[in-house]
Amino acid sequence: MNCPLCNAKSDFFHAADKREYRECSVCRLIFVPAPYFISDKEEVQHYRKHENGLDNTGYVQMFQEKIQILQKTCQGVLTVLDYGCGYEPVLQTLLTRKGYTVKGYDRYFFPDTDLSGGFDLIISTETFEHFKEPGKEIDRLIPLLNPGGYLGVMTRQVPQKNDLPCLESFDNWYYKRDPTHIAFYSSETFAWIADIFAMNVIFNNGKDFIVLQMKSHRI
Repeated sequence: MNCPLCNAKSDFFHAADKREYRECSVCRLIFVPAPYFISDKEEVQHYRKHENGLDNTGYVQMFQEKIQILQKTCQGVLTVLDYGCGYEPVLQTLLTRKGYTVKGYDRYFFPDTDLSGGFDLIISTETFEHFKEPGKEIDRLIPLLNPGGYLGVMTRQVPQKNDLPCLESFDNWYYKRDPTHIAFYSSETFAWIADIFAMNVIFNNGKDFIVLQMKSHRI
């Protein structure tokens, strides 16, 4: 079975939660094969259970912390795309309050957003882990960036031990139990993405947030 990010060969990694997990031999993405995907209807129902509104102080605080990182690491940002904004685009509201021009796109809730024109920053929070075909999704995203633009991704990174996925930690990892989470990334996976798409990793907390920047010219 080939990897949905880089199309290289994958190997069996683990079985749990009534589904299988495979690991790519090249980009090191860990992913769930398509036969274990839930339906689009079930996925939307699952998302609507989340209490992700402006009245959720913990949720808002999490975004505020990420915005502070972006303000420190991303220079000259005026236009922003919130890719995978969900049914209540909280981040879009918070960024707009900071003076940015922001659009929100979501496959299910805001599919008709006009994505023409370039963006200085694309931020995707708790979305990359839902990608059924991450290679195609990233192929779609990168051309939307202006030269020197930034891609900020918030997703929990695979538990590591000695720079390798830790099977014991993965087995106990709450993040993999969500039935809508089907793609799991490590720092090595993001390094592969940066290399392929002519980007530099300019911030990585090694846990749940990474920022990449387009190089001045594409290879």
